[in-house]
Amino acid sequence: MSTYQFELAFRQYVAAFDGTNDLSPAEFKSLFDNVHHKDLNYLPKDERVLGGDDMMHLKAKAPLTREEIFQLHSKHYASGQKVTLIHFRKIGLDCIDIKVRLVTGKEDTTVRVANTISGGQVVLSREIDESFPLKILGAKCANVVYKWKEMGTYQTNM
Repeated sequence: MSTYQFELAFRQYVAAFDGTNDLSPAEFKSLFDNVHHKDLNYLPKDERVLGGDDMMHLKAKAPLTREEIFQLHSKHYASGQKVTLIHFRKIGLDCIDIKVRLVTGKEDTTVRVANTISGGQVVLSREIDESFPLKILGAKCANVVYKWKEMGTYQTNM
């Protein structure tokens, strides 16, 4: 049930990014709060860096907090960014693979994120580098580990 609630809230959130900026800051914050968990952790994709040995290396970027994501999304909303949902796929137990197209002026990019859902909100987001096909599998496995820990947190009578 929480995945369905998340999908509705997410589609409403994406619909707000239509380039018109017709929502008040309070309405935008409410849409953001409906989608993002208070303990949100966003893991951006690794940066490719050319090393001293002329080999390509991956450098991990620091995770972003909920407040940092809110500031970033608010800035994009204020700039009139348009967001188009490309796909929304359930790939595991409360794990959603989302790909969106972002258009700001002449800049056009796509972002793919694997999201772990808890209580109908995103609690963990991993940006996926699509040049490595197995990255989505890794994100799916990380989701299983997260959900296993989450289930172990709550005692049952089994």
